[in-house]
Amino acid sequence: MTLYNTTKINKLLKETPRKVVLTTNWLTEQNISSQLMSEYVKSQWFECIAKGAYIRSGEKVDPNGGIFAMQSQLGLTIHIGATTALTYQNISHFIKTNSEVLLFGYREETVPAWFKKYFSNFKIIKTEFLPKSIGIIDYNAGDFTIKISSVERAILEVLYLCPDKASLKEVYQLMEMLVNVRPGLMQELLEKCNSVKVKRLFLYMAEKINHDWLKYIEADKIDIGKGKRVISKNGKLNKKYNIVIENLEEI
Repeated sequence: MTLYNTTKINKLLKETPRKVVLTTNWLTEQNISSQLMSEYVKSQWFECIAKGAYIRSGEKVDPNGGIFAMQSQLGLTIHIGATTALTYQNISHFIKTNSEVLLFGYREETVPAWFKKYFSNFKIIKTEFLPKSIGIIDYNAGDFTIKISSVERAILEVLYLCPDKASLKEVYQLMEMLVNVRPGLMQELLEKCNSVKVKRLFLYMAEKINHDWLKYIEADKIDIGKGKRVISKNGKLNKKYNIVIENLEEI
């Protein structure tokens, strides 16, 4: 290996965090060609995990390291959300949830093939029911940070999955745990949310639980649409929010 290439590998190792994926696109922007990466692979500095993606040799990279690459190197807004984001923030730790990582992204965004190949235990939900940037926070994943949903955004994402992919019981239990909601952020999310079901369910559950922060939510500024929504086939109609739902205290 030439002195020039040795300098490049030293710079690459020094300036990139550990336990993350390095994409070919990003490496090209750093003036590191695929031919040079092949040389680094032969020298056992890196290993190729799939076409277009590398990790440091000997390191075990979890989905956070792949999400870092999608966000920081590829510019995608795909982020950890719903119950996974709540677990990261110690909200759902005693509630039994699926172990798969829940990712949220916009319809035009695609999870790279290398991510699908290397990380199998995840689900991507493509939706535009909330704006891209509101309620997204930085999460410290060790040597790097990634973008995940705040508690306020994450609970709305869980409600979006309800009742087909998240049970009413689970969501209600999670709502009971939300004692530190930021009313200003919650208000903004609810006003800009375009899912009538999510807004009605949130307000209905929040009212039943009656958290202290609820008095700061201005429900009259939140458009909950018109027409009946059936959440539970065998439920009863709540006239205030015009939803058919089962008794949450009995499920």
